[in-house]
Amino acid sequence: MNARFHCMLPIRDEADIIGQSLTHLLKWADAIYIFDTGSVDDTWEIVQDYALKDKRILPLRKDQVFFSDKCVRGWMFQQTRGHMQDGDWFLRVDADEFYHIPPPIFVNKYLNTNETVVYHQYYNFVLRESDVESWFEQRETIADRVRPIEERRQWYEVSLYAEPRLCRYRSTMRWPETVSFPFNAGYVAQARLPIRHYPHRDPAQLMRRCRLRAVMMADKDNRSNWTSPELHHWAEKEWQKFITHDNNINLKRWIPGTPLEEVKQLNHLASPYKRLIQQFTHRHLLSILDGTRPSWHSNTYPQKISPEIIKKLETELKLNDCI
Repeated sequence: MNARFHCMLPIRDEADIIGQSLTHLLKWADAIYIFDTGSVDDTWEIVQDYALKDKRILPLRKDQVFFSDKCVRGWMFQQTRGHMQDGDWFLRVDADEFYHIPPPIFVNKYLNTNETVVYHQYYNFVLRESDVESWFEQRETIADRVRPIEERRQWYEVSLYAEPRLCRYRSTMRWPETVSFPFNAGYVAQARLPIRHYPHRDPAQLMRRCRLRAVMMADKDNRSNWTSPELHHWAEKEWQKFITHDNNINLKRWIPGTPLEEVKQLNHLASPYKRLIQQFTHRHLLSILDGTRPSWHSNTYPQKISPEIIKKLETELKLNDCI
């Protein structure tokens, strides 16, 4: 039986991109599990429409909760792992990510049999000063959102940062609420999975994103769930700080239908000596190690957003809609 690919997708206020995202994922995914953490636009309704047309889309829940890499993604894993079998693959996915190489192809073409965890290679597509100028001069408008995002945003920077995104499932693995990925996830692959990342799609979307996230990051309890929250980009309210200069020497252009540069970065790997130990451990000792790790507490759930914060979010949305 062929391995299946399971996507865990948390969303919030992604109406401008969620349709394109789901269309993209459905080209290769066997199941897409969705948790809406409180959208106030049409995101959840769009998801429901797609789910009616394709049974691979499985909406888990919509609820007003704070996002957390640990608790939200961990909770989703607990809800979905019953659908997985040993040898399947699961992915942490976001609505603004497009996999340049479909994961099933990537696994077959780029991985050795002992490699079971894959880090991502981000190509961060940016919003440039000239794009902002076009928007405010109405040469680009809300109506352009129906166009494929890869046509609208073609300039990118290569990211050095990498985190695990693709993992081979085993029934003994543990993912408690204290970590953002399962313990002893597996032996890390040398190759990194190329992802085109579109977090800043147009000024209106970026303004809204910054306003909402800044309000949520101002909550003391929510901030306690983040490492160095004052430095995290979610805390930045000024959307202009995310705009890229057109003359940025690191910018490169990708035109759809042409090759995307191949990046081979190895900064996500441990030293060769340590990798030898990891390879032996993950081949022979995983079941023993898994038994020593803490499990998910059954009563754990992502932090609810208080009525006071919800009111602040609604106020920010009204201010944003006036711009």
